[in-house]
Amino acid sequence: MRQKYLLKLFTVAFIFMLPLGLMAQTIKGKITDSAGRVLPYMNIVEEGNTSNGMVSDDNGEFSITVKSLPTTIIVSSMGFATKSIIVTNSDYLTIVVIEDNALDEIVLVGSRGKPRTAFDSPVPIDNIKISELTQTGQGVLDQQLMFKVPSYNSTQQPVSDAGAHFSPADLRGLFPSRTLVLVNGKRKNASALVYSYVTPGRGEVGVDMKSVPSAALERVEILRDGAAAQYGSDAVAGVINLVLKKSMDPFVNTSYSVTSEGDGEQYQLETGFGVDIADKGYANFTFNYFDAKRTQRAGTVTSLEDEAGYWGVTDATDFNTADLTAFLDKNPSAGFQVGTPDMTITNFSYNMGYTLDEETETEVYSFGMLTNRSGSAPQFARVPYWVTGFEQIYPGQDFFLAEMSPQIIDNTLSIGIKTVYNDWNFDLSSTTGKNRIDYYITNSFNQSYGGSSPSDFYNGAHQFSHIVNNLDVFRTFEGEDDTSISIAFGAEHRTERFVTEEGELASYNDATPDISDRTGSESFGGFKPENASDDYRSNIGIYTDISADLSKSWLVGGALRFEDYSDFGSNVSWKLNSRWKTDNDKLAIRGSVSSGFRAPSLHQMFYTAITTTLTANGIQQNGILNNSDPALRALGIPELNPETSNSIGAGISYRITRKLGFTLDVYQIDVNDRIALSGQVTPTGDAGSPIDQTLDAVNVGAAGFFLNAIDTRTKGIDLVFSYDNIIVGPGILSGSIAANFNKTEVTGFNFPEFIENNNLQDAIFSREDISRVESWRPRQKIIASANYRIDKLTAGLSFMNYGSVTYRHASDASNDATFGGKTLTDINVSYELTDKLNLTVGVNNLFNVYPDTFADAYSSNGGVPNDRNLDFVGRFKYPWQTTQFGIDGTRIFSKLAFTF
Repeated sequence: MRQKYLLKLFTVAFIFMLPLGLMAQTIKGKITDSAGRVLPYMNIVEEGNTSNGMVSDDNGEFSITVKSLPTTIIVSSMGFATKSIIVTNSDYLTIVVIEDNALDEIVLVGSRGKPRTAFDSPVPIDNIKISELTQTGQGVLDQQLMFKVPSYNSTQQPVSDAGAHFSPADLRGLFPSRTLVLVNGKRKNASALVYSYVTPGRGEVGVDMKSVPSAALERVEILRDGAAAQYGSDAVAGVINLVLKKSMDPFVNTSYSVTSEGDGEQYQLETGFGVDIADKGYANFTFNYFDAKRTQRAGTVTSLEDEAGYWGVTDATDFNTADLTAFLDKNPSAGFQVGTPDMTITNFSYNMGYTLDEETETEVYSFGMLTNRSGSAPQFARVPYWVTGFEQIYPGQDFFLAEMSPQIIDNTLSIGIKTVYNDWNFDLSSTTGKNRIDYYITNSFNQSYGGSSPSDFYNGAHQFSHIVNNLDVFRTFEGEDDTSISIAFGAEHRTERFVTEEGELASYNDATPDISDRTGSESFGGFKPENASDDYRSNIGIYTDISADLSKSWLVGGALRFEDYSDFGSNVSWKLNSRWKTDNDKLAIRGSVSSGFRAPSLHQMFYTAITTTLTANGIQQNGILNNSDPALRALGIPELNPETSNSIGAGISYRITRKLGFTLDVYQIDVNDRIALSGQVTPTGDAGSPIDQTLDAVNVGAAGFFLNAIDTRTKGIDLVFSYDNIIVGPGILSGSIAANFNKTEVTGFNFPEFIENNNLQDAIFSREDISRVESWRPRQKIIASANYRIDKLTAGLSFMNYGSVTYRHASDASNDATFGGKTLTDINVSYELTDKLNLTVGVNNLFNVYPDTFADAYSSNGGVPNDRNLDFVGRFKYPWQTTQFGIDGTRIFSKLAFTF
């Protein structure tokens, strides 16, 4: 009787538990190597559902939700043998993997269909772990990538208006506008800033990479191939996909660094945690605070005579040569400050998802980033023989140093839903993004106001925002003998808005219009009411992306995309690629060919910065004109058209062993009708000249503008040699040698007939403008790194070689100069104080290497250029236009990482 009762009870329990077994289950565990050391950043994927995966946290732990048990999970990472584990219950797992495998990390970018590893991809992809970026000792993402990725350049620019708070970044030798940035595969909004200063990237628009905290990221994927046919406008040079963490243990990281000069202190606090949501979801939250103080690397005025001649100071002037001598004795740098600015960044980020239905794998997800940034960057110091009368509001001061002190916000929010129906995967999402810059000039002066001038000004604002709606659909059809075909298609609808808001009256006003004096706030005049604008456009894109594994060895693929913009029309882009590999997976040969395009940004179409100037003909306006301004039509300047491009690439990947491998890729990118910011068209002084007549008719004294000015060709080679988990003595050695060699040439000019007929070609795009495109960035960048681990101690060593850069003068070849290549050395040591506490100390630029000085570059001319505008009579010691890697020198850093 008792046995029958127990049998019934067991039967009821089994029937009751059966559906529970069909419900979602959470598998938790820890991954270690054969010595018992925990392994962070290992890939964990559910077999048969490679879209369900995650990465182990800093303590080697993971938590993955699966549809039901039993199931099989696959653990893999570069340097370790892939391991399959059959999981039958929810007990905590300790998984030991063997150091053996390489080049097998799954990447998301590059294909919307069947997930592939970087080795299997038909195009070159870098898959960079966040642990590799944090080893650089840099505090913000753009600088971490700068010192880790050879094909990526982003140098902090000193004394460059709002550009000092951004770092124009380029990929594979092309400027910022031609790299598309994604977050979790969704388009990231551009910044509101137009790089209008005469530095690399002038006239360009890019993503504010400082707004993304690396602590919130799991990894960074960099697709080094034209991908406009897959992702739309801007993906000419490639795509950077920032993948957010899905889960992690609570952590607190704190770091501090300072230069060997004792300035430029940086402090950072990062903290975050992840939680499971009812065993059906995840939520991850990160907070980041970063504070940096300015550095000072200004030179000194090199010649009293040159300074006097530059400013017209003579014994007959109010401020005579004796006054100048006394001033420079007291202020050898004439009040100048050159270096990185003060900067404070706060950021909150989240990433979350929840499974609504296990059977259809329906999941809602959302992620977002809220960033606030403030700071202050010194501009050109105003001295009494340049700007007079400032003593009225700055009594007792020899000079005043105006500072660009913007308030910057950058927000991203995305929400979406994924589901599977009849083996078709659907992803519907909406993403909003906004970047806003409120311009403040502090410690400044409006000369026309005299003693009633404010010292601080609000100069207006720029704001860029977009809303992106995506529908992506894909399915993989598996065949026999490792054959398959993946089909993806979808649509994107995007609206964009660019706003310019006027500044306060005193920031641009002339308080004494009858007196010939300077107007507006010094260093940066405010936006006037006529500069204010609110511009909008929309576009829709439709794409298809197909890849086919014809066999285990041979993959072919292609993509086609149609885009239609509300302001300039439509475009069709295409791409073909292929990859062949040997049966033993040692050798892979790949290639791609594609067309692309880049829509002119709203910034470039509607940016305007008009200033008022007194001339012989009275009050006139000059500056950068809106591309739709009637003055440009009168000058024969057409409306902007999209850039178009053609790219071709080929490469090989080879596994020397399971622990060593290399990739070699070559590429060529032709960009036609490339958009550039022109120089100034100025009056000739001849009233009969059509130039003067046109400018006078629209009351413009001088005009600069955006136009489709040039065609370019970029050729390059990318080389990456990786080695991982090589046993050397009592420890394990890992590292890489990576290099990028590139060359960009201007191959043609597209000047309107009016410009050519009036010989304005050099004014529009001079020798200097050409060299900015061709030679202001290093054509060679090599990064070699090695990490050696013995038990709890890890030591790292990196070498970074930057090639030479060349400046070409706008009109006088005698002022051309080349600044030589340099090699920087970084070291760091980490020690696990406990299982939860890790200490890292290191030195960046160990040997205190700086770029060549002007004295070095112009040694054949007495150490100074003939054109003293270039070094501002010695105030700039190092080149500020062609900076290769920054001018901070040695930096010492420490980091304490604690996990709960």
